[in-house]
Amino acid sequence: MTAQRPPDYGSSDFCGNPFSTRYTQPGRIVPLDHFGNPLNLQGILVSLAELGGTAAIQGQHGSGKTTLLEHLACELKHSGACVVRVRLRSRLDALEALLAIARSPPGGIVCIDSWEQMGLLSSCLARGLAWVCRCHVLVTSHRATGLPLLIDCQTSHPLLVAIVRQLPSHELWYGQCIVPADVEEAFKQCAGNVRESLYHLYDRFECHGRGGPDMPVVPAVSIVPPRSMKFMKPFGIFFAPRYPSAT
Repeated sequence: MTAQRPPDYGSSDFCGNPFSTRYTQPGRIVPLDHFGNPLNLQGILVSLAELGGTAAIQGQHGSGKTTLLEHLACELKHSGACVVRVRLRSRLDALEALLAIARSPPGGIVCIDSWEQMGLLSSCLARGLAWVCRCHVLVTSHRATGLPLLIDCQTSHPLLVAIVRQLPSHELWYGQCIVPADVEEAFKQCAGNVRESLYHLYDRFECHGRGGPDMPVVPAVSIVPPRSMKFMKPFGIFFAPRYPSAT
């Protein structure tokens, strides 16, 4: 009888790293409350309608606001609403949000992630423009916006545990590459930021999956291809950081 080789949890032959962004990016994880239970999306949409269609999803960094916004946007789109999504990375993106509102048809919904990037003047202008265009805005923010509050996202250790259970082939690697103590440690070290906790567990999985020492993992590096090095010879050897793939 041939002995079965144990799965290599760190290799692509298994499933890659289950904490990779292709498994944890917004929209891939079922939105949960801070107890780790699935949120009632239809009930949230009913509350949104009761608030007039314009509201804010509020919460700390890494509390699941963007994930919830993505799922709500999909539900609204499936119901026949005209939905436009805008991701703000700086105040320079405020114009993109204003244009999306101006182009939205009456009754349309503009979903704006990171509303705090708008700034006071642009946010006031956006609200006034939405009123003139008779459309709605659904936003995420780390702080109070002045918009009706739809839901206040909170984090907890049970929430992180429930998210980890959603990841691919959980029953094969949980308890081996990742143990409950790893999840608890990640949540504490990242001060309750679930997104950063998942990044931390990515590194932990890489370390355990490759049989490395139990220590913090630094980003891996890859050497610049040899044919490119002739242009860089005066500067020595260059290394490029390699981060978790989003694909």
